[in-house]
Amino acid sequence: MITQNVRGYILNKYNISEANFLGKGQEAEVYSYDQKRVLKLYKPTAYSKLEILKQFYESMNSSDANFELPKIHEIIKEKDVVLTIEKRIEGKNIQKDLSNYDEQVLDSFFENYLSTILSIQKIELEEQFKGIKLLSDYDEICSKDWNDFLKQSLLRKNTEVDRYLKRDVLDYDVKLKRLMDAISVGYEGEYALVHGDYYPSNLLVNSDGQINGVIDFGLMTLYGDPLFDVALSWILFDLYDELGETKLEKYLNKVVNRLGEEVRSTIHLYILFYSIYSANFFSETCSDGHYQWSVRNLNNEKFWAALEN
Repeated sequence: MITQNVRGYILNKYNISEANFLGKGQEAEVYSYDQKRVLKLYKPTAYSKLEILKQFYESMNSSDANFELPKIHEIIKEKDVVLTIEKRIEGKNIQKDLSNYDEQVLDSFFENYLSTILSIQKIELEEQFKGIKLLSDYDEICSKDWNDFLKQSLLRKNTEVDRYLKRDVLDYDVKLKRLMDAISVGYEGEYALVHGDYYPSNLLVNSDGQINGVIDFGLMTLYGDPLFDVALSWILFDLYDELGETKLEKYLNKVVNRLGEEVRSTIHLYILFYSIYSANFFSETCSDGHYQWSVRNLNNEKFWAALEN
């Protein structure tokens, strides 16, 4: 947490008013710096990760993308805080507006939303990054096979969450074995950039309702099966259950119509994997709303039935 004294010192030093505050994410506070840049405040421990992120952003070749991507101009160490000066991407977060969209507007946004995630998969990295997990600053699973990476990740995560999930998920051990069996074969598909956290809150939308920017690459940014991003784009779209199952089913149908019926089972596989893998992302003791969201997914028999298709 950044204290008020530290915040006040930085804002005064860089001639920024509190009125320039734009928003706050899980890791940073964001302020307008000038017309083309923003200033972000991070905890001091974020420095090494930000160096890797800056290198990653510089390596992305987005010349064919019709949306903007982040860029870190500078990383500056100050007392008790790290700040970055970054490219300013115009647009607004429309997560809270989605429930007010009529069917036609929502349908149009679904089309743009899906096209954007498919475009991300075409972005090439001009610099070689090690392993599947691209933005790690510590020792990670070193497997170069996508399925083996998922398997090792799931085994490691299960040691942290199984006592909670055994309590709250019906037949958890049986379900875990099904997932492990499904990812215990070698991966033979394509490899591409995976954003890993693609949902409306990480998008900036212009006044015409079109996606103008994709932000917040990070913890789950990977190099692997592009369907992983597609799966998360569906299940994360309505985290707060404001739209209802029927509208989300329309988006899934768009995905299947575009990519083929055969992707349905893989999409559900990745949703179930992610529900275990992310169960304790925000609470080590699995006692928050995200954990409950994970449990609902793992107890959803429709998701497990889709694995058989």
